[in-house]
Amino acid sequence: MPSETMNAIVLRYANYRERDRMLSLLTPEHGRVEVLSRGCRRPKSPLMTASELFVQGEYVVFRTGERFTLTACTVADTFYPLRLEPYRLTCGTYMLGLCQVAAQPEQPAEGLFSLLLRGLTHMTYCQDEAAIAIMNAFLLLYASEIGYRPRLNHCAKCKTLLSQEGNAHLDIQAGGLLCNACAGNHQNSLTQEQVSWMRDVLARGFEVALTQADTALFNILRRYVESRIESTIKAGRLLP
Repeated sequence: MPSETMNAIVLRYANYRERDRMLSLLTPEHGRVEVLSRGCRRPKSPLMTASELFVQGEYVVFRTGERFTLTACTVADTFYPLRLEPYRLTCGTYMLGLCQVAAQPEQPAEGLFSLLLRGLTHMTYCQDEAAIAIMNAFLLLYASEIGYRPRLNHCAKCKTLLSQEGNAHLDIQAGGLLCNACAGNHQNSLTQEQVSWMRDVLARGFEVALTQADTALFNILRRYVESRIESTIKAGRLLP
């Protein structure tokens, strides 16, 4: 079979043998693809840069049956500045981990790929934006992308239109906000300002203001997302 070219982002790697690596790539057309990068750990290997986390580019792979071998790569972005700030690096690593869980082999992932690319771009290059605010927006958009968009306008239990006054309550199991009657002593309390911001993110994506470091909201959204994917991402435990 001839070579294939894939636009991809490196989600994960594992050193293999003495000089090789196995790469997990996120691609728009093929979802998650496992690729052997042969010899990439040799000094001066042309595949060395392409075999690092976060790298995005055009990956040329040769397919033999169900196995892919990397033969060349035109790197578009390494997101290198991310590596200079440990906190933002942890946020970026958390994004990779979430996408690693969600992406499936041979299932198109255009939306997930686009979301990760935008998330990494904001985390790396938008220094005026708070890292945890970018992470909050990513978690909301990620939940929506994988089919678990939280219900924010009507009570997730009784379907009553929610009031625009007072606190709201996010029920992780129900998948959205609760009215006061259904909330009882629910602990995941959100202000109307937080709810309004969440609605704005789901409507406009990363175009919203990302300046407020809302760690309380992050903790709620992290639990919400990880309950849906039924997986705990290690990097998330190091945040906020």
